[in-house]
Amino acid sequence: MNSYRDIKHATAEVVGVRLVRKTSTARAHEAIRDLIVANPTHSYQQLADLLGCSRWLVYKVAVEFGVRRPRGAGSPARRKEEQ
Repeated sequence: MNSYRDIKHATAEVVGVRLVRKTSTARAHEAIRDLIVANPTHSYQQLADLLGCSRWLVYKVAVEFGVRRPRGAGSPARRKEEQ
C-alpha cells in the first residue's frame, strides 16, 4: 500500500445488510502515524510523496497523535549519516 487512497480502501469495512464499503479515515490516519514513527529520517514531504498525499495531511496526522519530531538542523531528517 503506497497511496493514501489505497490505505483508506484497505481499511474499509462492510456496513449493514447491503454490501456497502465505509472507508475509515481514522484507520488511514493510524497507518500514516505508523509510517511516521517507522521512518524518523524521512521528512514529511518525503512521506507525503511516498503516500501520494499532501505534506499538510502528514503534518496534521503527526500533530493528531503527538508524534511530531524535533525541528531544525538537529532533527533526524537533516542529520548526515556518519561513516
